[in-house]
Amino acid sequence: MFKFTVMLLSLLLQSCSGYFSRDGQDDAGYFSDASSCFQSSMHKESVKVPTAGTMTIIDVPVGSDANAFGLCMEQAGHPHTPTNPGDYLQVSRTCLQQARESLTPDDTYARCVRHGKITVETIRPEPSK
Repeated sequence: MFKFTVMLLSLLLQSCSGYFSRDGQDDAGYFSDASSCFQSSMHKESVKVPTAGTMTIIDVPVGSDANAFGLCMEQAGHPHTPTNPGDYLQVSRTCLQQARESLTPDDTYARCVRHGKITVETIRPEPSK
């Protein structure tokens, strides 16, 4: 019983500790946030297509709302970047395409945005204590 209590207490302390819960990766999750924000900012138009005697509705992407993309990224906790939303969305679209083909999408996306034609704030890892 004592060993179980010590093990449970150890797990509890690790889960509450910032050291164990911190990922330590600079750009972790940025790709997934950008991908979901890109999808949510996409304008779609529904088109009825006849298939096998019935009408099927297909959503066709028409364009993106750059302001909605920026607001979504801010809501996801990423810093606001003072730039033209259209330029940001174009760089993001290009970087998303590169990241999809990569084995490390977060790193590829972050590297691509840093080398893009826009100015962004980079997220630096916290120094180890």
